[in-house]
Amino acid sequence: MLKLASFAVERRVAVAVVTLVLAALALVPALALPLDALPDLTNNQVIVLTSAPGLSPEEVELTVTRPLEVALSGLAGLSEQRSLSRYGISSITAVFHDDVDAWRARQMVTERLTSVRLPPAVESPVLGPLTGGLGEVFHVTLSSPTRTPAELLELATLRVAPLLKAVSGVVEVNSWGGAQRTLDVVASPTALANRGLTLGDLRMALMSAAGAAPGGALYAYQGQVLLRAQARPRSASELA
Repeated sequence: MLKLASFAVERRVAVAVVTLVLAALALVPALALPLDALPDLTNNQVIVLTSAPGLSPEEVELTVTRPLEVALSGLAGLSEQRSLSRYGISSITAVFHDDVDAWRARQMVTERLTSVRLPPAVESPVLGPLTGGLGEVFHVTLSSPTRTPAELLELATLRVAPLLKAVSGVVEVNSWGGAQRTLDVVASPTALANRGLTLGDLRMALMSAAGAAPGGALYAYQGQVLLRAQARPRSASELA
């Protein structure tokens, strides 16, 4: 150690030059290191969410979670599965090995989900966003003295959200609040009873009064004209 110290003192210039060169060489890879104050330690996983309105946790486990787990078992590169059955919702986490490509894992899970037959009241399973649990969250508020809450929600869903999704690094955009444009039908039990109708009859009438139906085609000149019935009520009078 004494000889090393004496060597460094005798050749101060050379030692300083070597130190600066090594520091410069170490600075290049240091600038490219993915450093983060809160590093994301989430493993390679795919989350499957299924909404089952009205089902108890026991029913969700037996009729939704268990069939989906059986369908996902045996996937290439699958490490483990975790599930959570709550009232009206099922959550399954499929963990893959680190060498499995994330997009490939999501594709394999999607292919397996198409083969599962769930109860009629259960919605189709959806995959969670491709992000970790420590993703950056940014809140944006839209307000206007002239626009209604329904117009603001449509603006956020149809204009703002697509622009944000096009930004690099953004994986999901959710809208909260606002209001939806609706036409509310308030039924009179007395009037329905006088005409021998039920709420089911009223519901079927409302369903048949909106939508579109094909009507074939007619030959016109050198082509065809498609016939279709379309009902899109925009006001209470049109719906009536």
